[in-house]
Amino acid sequence: MQESSVYQHILETTGKEHYERGLQQGVRQNALESLFNVLDFKFDAITVRLLQPALENINDVNVLKQLHDAALRAENLETFVQILETSES
Repeated sequence: MQESSVYQHILETTGKEHYERGLQQGVRQNALESLFNVLDFKFDAITVRLLQPALENINDVNVLKQLHDAALRAENLETFVQILETSES
């Protein structure tokens, strides 16, 4: 039995979308992990974990990357929290 070209197209399109969605989720997860690594290294890990819900609600990878850079430059956690609050608005 031969599959129709429409069916084949639907399979290919759906597969591609799932692949791209998974890839994007992986990039986001990597950005989050990198951000937490910097925060944990520079600041008190227990206090950093209080920020976890807010950070995990950020879906924009570019915002996570900007926060990573901000964490590298922040002299203290309070400065980083101010930047985080600005990025949420």
